[in-house]
Amino acid sequence: MRLLTLFPALLLLAALPAAADGLRCGEHRSADGGMALVFTTPSTGYRHNDIGEPEPLWVDRSAAQTRLVMLDDGVAQPIRISADGQRIEDDVDVVYTLRQPRACAIEPSTVDGSCRAAGSHCIGQLPTASPGQAQRACSEGVGAGCSTVLRQLRDGSAVAAADSTSNTRFERPPACREHTPGHDLLACEALTDDALVAAMQRVDERLQQEDEDSLDSPLAAAARDHLQQLCLQHRSGRFCVEVAEQQLIALEPALAVQALQVVCDAGRVSACERTAPLRELGADLRVVPLLQVPCGRYQADGGVIETLDFGDGTRARLREGAIHLQQDGETLVLRQLGNGDLLGMDAQTGYQRYQPAPGTAQCTPPREGRGSP
Repeated sequence: MRLLTLFPALLLLAALPAAADGLRCGEHRSADGGMALVFTTPSTGYRHNDIGEPEPLWVDRSAAQTRLVMLDDGVAQPIRISADGQRIEDDVDVVYTLRQPRACAIEPSTVDGSCRAAGSHCIGQLPTASPGQAQRACSEGVGAGCSTVLRQLRDGSAVAAADSTSNTRFERPPACREHTPGHDLLACEALTDDALVAAMQRVDERLQQEDEDSLDSPLAAAARDHLQQLCLQHRSGRFCVEVAEQQLIALEPALAVQALQVVCDAGRVSACERTAPLRELGADLRVVPLLQVPCGRYQADGGVIETLDFGDGTRARLREGAIHLQQDGETLVLRQLGNGDLLGMDAQTGYQRYQPAPGTAQCTPPREGRGSP
């Protein structure tokens, strides 16, 4: 079972020198008005579309090719910035034009050995990072670092919380270090591109392996508590979605909602639509085992699947206290909440609250020893 697997697992970032292109701070809007890039400094800002939460971004000027790095999307796309800093064009020919200029804030400082100082080469190292490196990147606000911590705990390869101080430095190759004899923009470009390609290949391989393996087994409580605290401290939207998934796998819906609420608070409407009905439950926001498949119609407010009908002919069965329902070629998994409502547990119904409603389903009492009507 994979819940809300909507997002890439790797987030890309880069460090940068002073803005030689003169990028203007403020809001740059796409031609159709649907997307905006907002720069608070010539190197940092966020992207938003007025629906989802703002997605933090950095501009990478460390190599010959300037890149727009989306910390939550997990992409680093080439961009061209006009000489006057008022026009930005990406690699799919979307043009952003400065609409609302604003004064620039002070550029954030970088610390030698930090993920930000290493730029794109930090990302190249994250797939094979030590627990200390992953923890450091996460603490710097790099969502990819937080996701790496989760992966390491998921894989059982290391316990990040227990090894957060050893081997924490990130380094760039000499060709990418400004003000050094070996600095070479073109050579740095080749090294940077190779590092990003290699990192994405590792991520693709890992995602393929995850698709082949079962990730239904819950993480230990201590690991989940560590991840929950990282979510609440750093409030990275996509990482918190991953943490919520782990809590739901562990049958801890209250903690899942707490993590997902971070995403709602940041502005993602779909997350708010999921959390609001569940938060109303209070102490009943807990999972209890089902003893038999329910009868009748259950209704959710919105979502991909709004209505579930249980009755004679329904292809539903109980397994380990959960309903497994075959519908339109998909297997839906639902569990019972403390008040008798049903909670969606799969990619189609995830976090949906289904409440009993008057329906037309007719149910024959189950035979002795059978778990479905």
